Amino acid sequence: MSMIPNYIIALISLSFLVYSFVNLVIKKVRFNNPIAYLIGVIVALILVSMSIYGIIFNIPLGQVQAIIEANF
Repeated sequence: MSMIPNYIIALISLSFLVYSFVNLVIKKVRFNNPIAYLIGVIVALILVSMSIYGIIFNIPLGQVQAIIEANF
């Protein structure tokens, strides 16, 4: 049951990244504040990588965050 948030966060973040890719590359949409949008994309990439790491090693997101914080 503790792995469900990993899948949910990964799905939401991946859908945001696909939506961003479609808007930027295919539709060539211009954003009012590209820096804020870039920060959102970076956060989504971090969340996807944390979720995938948690799914692969079968640990919840809280422990993945603790591992990252312990390394810095």
